[in-house]
Amino acid sequence: MSSESSRDRPDARNVTEEVVPGDIVTSRPPLETGAQRQTYRTQPKVQPTYQRLRITEWPEWVFFAVLAAIFLVFGGAILMDKESLELPRPLVSTPLVLGELHPRISNVVERAPVDGALEITLVQVSPMYPASVVAEFASDALVVLQRMHEFFPQVGNRVVRFVARVPLHPADGDWEGQAAVLSLDFERSEVLAKVIAPEFTFQDLLNQTSAVQYLNDVSGPRYVEAFCRDHVSRSAEVFCEREVGDE
Repeated sequence: MSSESSRDRPDARNVTEEVVPGDIVTSRPPLETGAQRQTYRTQPKVQPTYQRLRITEWPEWVFFAVLAAIFLVFGGAILMDKESLELPRPLVSTPLVLGELHPRISNVVERAPVDGALEITLVQVSPMYPASVVAEFASDALVVLQRMHEFFPQVGNRVVRFVARVPLHPADGDWEGQAAVLSLDFERSEVLAKVIAPEFTFQDLLNQTSAVQYLNDVSGPRYVEAFCRDHVSRSAEVFCEREVGDE
């Protein structure tokens, strides 16, 4: 009867944790029921899904942005390279040779084969407008003569000739290469005595030319005409009257 009474009183065993005669004693944990087994079952890990965008799936604005960046980089490099050529270099403080008298001198012939003149070529990379070609050419020549008087008084050539190497076409936006288009001759001893005066201008220098040669029959005269039609030539009336006249 004790066994039956103990089975009729399950709560007493749970409270006292005593072994009731007739029960099976084991050290193993109780088996899990189906419901419990399902509760503790390891759930499979959910792998994150990564969606890779192919190049063809990129938004259209991305392509335009990349292309614009490429053009800006190359365009900036080209522009910087062009500006580095056009920016005027500083004058050499103490020139050692005639070629260092001015940064725009590209060539010096100390004695020309035909007449023994000292021939100096000046280059203009990008003139502002047609009239500025002759104006800047004469201004550069004036600086060369002034510095020649200071640093190279021993030069003995009878004639000093300046050659202008400039774009062939005087129209703005139509610079197709460069060529020698114009040359100006000066009597060395006479002009060197005048260029040292503070009031002596490039227009005065043009009036002192002993000879003008057009090395390009089209571009040379057109540059001179453009200069003489401009107000900047007002003080170079002797030069313009001789070369252009009443045109």
